[in-house]
Amino acid sequence: YPVALGIKDADGKHHLIEASRTLPRQLYLWAKSISDTNDEPTPINPISTLILTHFHLGHIDGIGQFGREALGAPVGSIRLITGKPVIDDLKKKSALKPFRPEAITNGSKVHLGTGVCLEFLRVPHREHEGSETYGIVVRGQNKSILFLPDHDTYEETLDYHNMSSIREWFKSIKVDIAMVDGSFYSVQELADRRSDFGNIPHPPISETLRLLGRRDAKNDPEIVFIHLNHSNPILDNKEKQLEVEKAGWGVGLQGQVW
Repeated sequence: YPVALGIKDADGKHHLIEASRTLPRQLYLWAKSISDTNDEPTPINPISTLILTHFHLGHIDGIGQFGREALGAPVGSIRLITGKPVIDDLKKKSALKPFRPEAITNGSKVHLGTGVCLEFLRVPHREHEGSETYGIVVRGQNKSILFLPDHDTYEETLDYHNMSSIREWFKSIKVDIAMVDGSFYSVQELADRRSDFGNIPHPPISETLRLLGRRDAKNDPEIVFIHLNHSNPILDNKEKQLEVEKAGWGVGLQGQVW
């Protein structure tokens, strides 16, 4: 499935990051992943808050399913947290009916419910298209997680935040787990498909591994690669998976619970 992250707060309310075209199946998977029984789960509904990192298609193309034809969310019943360009884009498409939009900027902090706070970190990603893209730090009662499915390069992202290395940045934002952009394994992956990497900018996993080296278990957060493109060999190549694991890092799994 496309990338998404579900959050359940201490009050039992559900909050969702990203709205993909496979939304109903992901809500079912979410319910199954957190169920304490072997009974057939009911897909998560209602959603109290929807958070969107940016307006590229795979992150918003399920938003219409919150309407009366599918999930049946009442008018204005769902809090929508995202950048202003996303709100403006959805407004033009008349897709805001179920939502109460709130615009965020770099450094915004938003409380979702008991024990959950979000911090938004703007990152460079195809900005010539008029978008704003955000990484999100989810701070819970026991752990903090960085959700960063998309950005152009670490060089640009680190420069934007005045940091000299990935480790320095992750240490400054104080996260236990970093879920980071693993869209492609290498530049060659797109060359083989006759695509221009400059038009689909993401830091390749191989480059991220080179920058990080081996994990220091005492000082480094857990790093997990997510947002894997269907062409990424790490999906079914055990050798590539082992290369990541030997360095002390991980590859995200569907239904993974933190």
